[in-house]
Amino acid sequence: MKQLRSLSFFKTISLPKRGAARSTRLPDGFGLKNYAELIGRYWHKLALVGLFALGLLLGAKTAAGASSGWQEQLCGLLRAQRLNRAGGNLVANAIGYFGGDLLFLAAMFLLGLCAGGLPLLLALPVLRGLGVGVVSGWLYMSYGAAGVGYSVLVLYPAAVVSVLVMLAGCKESMLMSGDMLLMLTGKLERPETGLRLYATRYMVLLLLCVLAAALDALCFAAFSGVFEI
Repeated sequence: MKQLRSLSFFKTISLPKRGAARSTRLPDGFGLKNYAELIGRYWHKLALVGLFALGLLLGAKTAAGASSGWQEQLCGLLRAQRLNRAGGNLVANAIGYFGGDLLFLAAMFLLGLCAGGLPLLLALPVLRGLGVGVVSGWLYMSYGAAGVGYSVLVLYPAAVVSVLVMLAGCKESMLMSGDMLLMLTGKLERPETGLRLYATRYMVLLLLCVLAAALDALCFAAFSGVFEI
């Protein structure tokens, strides 16, 4: 646990420098044990990304297998949302998008303070991926290239930031929830990440949610009128 906490907040595996000589063989002693150590070090991120990908797949399959009546209802809902957003200004649209991200962020923060929050934290990436997959799959099936263009230019820019924020928040909350469980069972006296640091990291995530909301409002204003959806 302490080894995990010593990592940087968004640290990734560094690539070799461009000037370094490339080797066609793995370093001596690099085997299953080393792979197991890497998986053990990054299992939080791998699990969360895998769960989000599972949600995307389920969402795409749901959109593909939906009945015509359900697709018409989704079509009407999306058009109503577009008309509502088209009638608002940038600030109003950004606030509306920020509200959705804020719900996810608040849920993750509170679940991290619960000893039994881990199962629900693992469900959040699946739910987020399910929503993105359903909308993207339906846009592609209903409008073809126009639906893909709308997704890429209007939906995805802000969604990428929001998903990264969710994955980072889930990881922090999983670690904190694990500490709470250890404290409850008497195996740990205090959380390895203090509550102040935990709250500070969530403040950073909150600012990134503001960035995602502003990006969504700008992309909608710039590109939503290009596509007839």
